Amino acid sequence: MIQVLFWLALSFIIYTYAVYPVMILLIGKCRRRSPLKSDSPSPLPSVSMIIIVYNEEDRIGPKIANCMELEYPEEMIEICVVSDGSTDGTNGILRDAGGIVYIEDTENHGKPYQINRAVEATGNEILLFSDARQMYGPQSLRKLVANFRDPDVGCVSGELVFGSTADHTGGSIGLYWTYEKLLRKAESEFDSTLGATGAIYAVRRGLFAPIPEDTILDDIEIPLQAFRKGYRVVFEPEAVAFDTVTTDIGDEFRRKVRTLAGNFQLFRRNMWLMNPLKNRIFFQTVSHKLFRLLIPYALITVAVTSAISPGTAFKLFFWSQILCYIAGIAALTFEGIRRVRLVNLILVFMTLNAASVTALFHYLGGKSSVRWRREDRP
Repeated sequence: MIQVLFWLALSFIIYTYAVYPVMILLIGKCRRRSPLKSDSPSPLPSVSMIIIVYNEEDRIGPKIANCMELEYPEEMIEICVVSDGSTDGTNGILRDAGGIVYIEDTENHGKPYQINRAVEATGNEILLFSDARQMYGPQSLRKLVANFRDPDVGCVSGELVFGSTADHTGGSIGLYWTYEKLLRKAESEFDSTLGATGAIYAVRRGLFAPIPEDTILDDIEIPLQAFRKGYRVVFEPEAVAFDTVTTDIGDEFRRKVRTLAGNFQLFRRNMWLMNPLKNRIFFQTVSHKLFRLLIPYALITVAVTSAISPGTAFKLFFWSQILCYIAGIAALTFEGIRRVRLVNLILVFMTLNAASVTALFHYLGGKSSVRWRREDRP
């Protein structure tokens, strides 16, 4: 029985990280449903770009300039910036900025609350959600909205492109993100991807409904509204937002805890996702989202069952796991060890799965907040 548990847990891990990705990549290629789109739709849809900020005095000026330089007719785009109780110089910069819709709040209510206010204050056909930190490529908005020519498309996610970093851990995080993007692209080609890239995604205004004020991940909640109404959520790799990978593994851990807590909230609020009769991408939802949350417990099962199973092979497998975990923990303390790519990948893998366990306790304990915590990135 112990060895049966070992093989079940090990198979579960292999399926989640290797078999499912191969399956969805093959399905996406065999059953490709490319959106009907045009780089120059006529007429172009009007766009309301929404940016919620908190203490972004050093970023908001360049961000607004970047938005105004996008290759899109000026009269067809409005930029709405909401300051969510900023206490630095952000408000002064925004008051002096011209050509934007500016909403200033003296209290820090959280992003979901301010998104609802911003949507109500704007009136264009397409809602584009962005963050202050990431800059867009000149053609990104055109590439994004081109997908809305297809009447079946309700939400479009762009691609987050990471720049280089001197920290080797950041390189492995970037590699993991590349892996994630391949899955999203394949899921999108098959039908829809569950969620979007928070820095660059757009939805038809008619599909938006005010989101709960305690929503942890707006970039899942809002796309899910479109999907549940029968529309597709697609991935557009040519609509790019540029960012830099964090050089601090602690920042990445905290960010991942928040993201995964949002996934727990997603399943608790939307139990219909677990019904294959109501969720047409049930296979992707379970294999990609749900199984990832269960991986840490499968890893524990593999470690315990291999430790107590008789036989040299099981003992070697157990000690191999222990050595990997020791290497990952050592990499937290000794930066030089991170230069070894394998150790680096082990550290990132451990961080992601530790974040999953932490996220569960945070969510159950009510510690997952929608209030802001700024990440300092170069």
